[in-house]
Amino acid sequence: MTRRSTLPIRPRTVIAALLAVLTLTACAGLPTSDTVEQGRPVLGQPQQGPQVLPDGPQQGAPPEQILSGFLLANVGFTDDHEVARSFLTEELATEWAPISQVVVYEDAEVEREGQDSVVVTLAVRGTVDGSGYLTEEPAGTTRVERFGMTRIAGQWRIEDFPEGFGLWLATADFDRQYRTATINYLAQGSDVFVPDVRWFPRYPLGSGLSTALTRAQLQRTPDYLRGAVRNALPDGVDLTANGVPVDPSTGTATVDLTGAGVTSSEGQQRQMWAQLTQTLLQAPGVSRVRLQSGGRTLEVPGIEDSLAEPASIGYSAATRSVDFGLLRVRDELTLINPRAYDLRDYVPASDEELPELPDVPVRWTDLSADATAEDFAAVSVDRQTLWRWRNGIGVEFEGIGTELTAPHFDGAGGLWLAGRSASTPRVWHVDTEEALSGSVARPLEVDWLREGTQVLHFHVSPDDQRAVIHLRDPQTGKEELALTGVVRDREGNPTSLTAPRPIGRTIESVSQVEWVTPTTLVVLGRRAGDEVDTPYQLPIGAWVEALVPVQQAVLLRGVPNEEGFSLILLSDEGRLYTQEGNDWSTSRNGDDVVIPGH
Repeated sequence: MTRRSTLPIRPRTVIAALLAVLTLTACAGLPTSDTVEQGRPVLGQPQQGPQVLPDGPQQGAPPEQILSGFLLANVGFTDDHEVARSFLTEELATEWAPISQVVVYEDAEVEREGQDSVVVTLAVRGTVDGSGYLTEEPAGTTRVERFGMTRIAGQWRIEDFPEGFGLWLATADFDRQYRTATINYLAQGSDVFVPDVRWFPRYPLGSGLSTALTRAQLQRTPDYLRGAVRNALPDGVDLTANGVPVDPSTGTATVDLTGAGVTSSEGQQRQMWAQLTQTLLQAPGVSRVRLQSGGRTLEVPGIEDSLAEPASIGYSAATRSVDFGLLRVRDELTLINPRAYDLRDYVPASDEELPELPDVPVRWTDLSADATAEDFAAVSVDRQTLWRWRNGIGVEFEGIGTELTAPHFDGAGGLWLAGRSASTPRVWHVDTEEALSGSVARPLEVDWLREGTQVLHFHVSPDDQRAVIHLRDPQTGKEELALTGVVRDREGNPTSLTAPRPIGRTIESVSQVEWVTPTTLVVLGRRAGDEVDTPYQLPIGAWVEALVPVQQAVLLRGVPNEEGFSLILLSDEGRLYTQEGNDWSTSRNGDDVVIPGH
């Protein structure tokens, strides 16, 4: 008779994990009868204080218990997963690359199948690939995987993994063992950082994270950013030694580089300092970065021995701020304080000169304004005409295309919109420095957009080098959010968009999406099971976070502030809501809220 047992594996708190370790140490282990019984949880490993080591394989344990113990040991990062490797055959232990891929799961069931096979059914939350990119899976995603087992000196060991196996971690364990960090590139035409979010293990001690961050920074620019950003670290540049040591007394991380690209121009070396410093300052204990080649510090004017702040040599993260917002009621605009809970009227300083505001007839929708609130744009209700207003003059532009999206001003003197020209999807850019009456909407080269695809939203990031694009397949109705890079010519004019990288896959329909920080989007839309449009916070490369819904919400606006951002919601009844902690507070009525330059 084949012996079978199931083991539901669920994340627990650190305290529960510690108790489970003690229990496993004192007992023979998991149930092995034919009756399906409740099993013990996969253990989390606390990051602070002494490291708790998971147990190795128990003498005489059956295959399902060996596999369960192996999954428990996946959280043990000490000594390159030494304990977890003890559950494997010698050959498989040598081949195993734990962080080649991480599967994050909500629940798991272990079941023996036949004499030498164990099956695991996972409720998958997401995966992290070898480059550190996270892909979140829709709720209800499951995987069924088989592990081959064999006897070594009378003891069961794992001899065969599912294809691509790296690590399997319960959500709570993943949150303890991994963290996000940004790899930093530079915008074309400006000294602004363009962040690329990845996940990295929280190494227990030493310089593990600083080394991992440096190695990631030295890799080739990701495809969705190639051509859209500058990278001062060319292919072929590598670390001279195996790691990036951090001096605990000074907080200085020393990066010693080798390769022909290290002895480049002074300007490129300055960019190297900036990129590596911006990235490595995220590692615990690092407050300064020293850049060397062959043991000698790279000499760049303005940098003595090490660099503590890239801003000191002219490089910084993208920021956007607002002094006031615009409340639209029918065709009238009013200046408001968008950070006040009641969205009260804006009170200017005594010497502040306020912008002239247009009247906006109700036939124009999706109103947008540049950062100075001097240039305005909207589209007609039938989405076939663009309206521009500046210095008291309004101009209508017909014939650009149909199904026009909400226009959006970037921070580099451009106005963007998307839509359709005949049956071809298009993205257009308007140079706002041109005379209003003579301005032209120029289509970009986007050869990856399939004919018939609908572009529903297009919003440029604060660094002006990336955009979020919202697509719909008209045949299936499936919607997708993705990041794309903006490729510019030498004069800074956009020419094309890079092939996109999908994000926010758990969101099935989108009513609105916009950037609020260089690494965060907010979305009004629905995931599986949502009955109403719900506001979501979408950190790039991280988990989607649902916010408290408001019945019949139709508009979501982000307001940048010192802490990051706040949000404003509008219902279909014209009621405006502002954030109050984790909930919403009603303020005043209106038809739209415009945040200049956002």
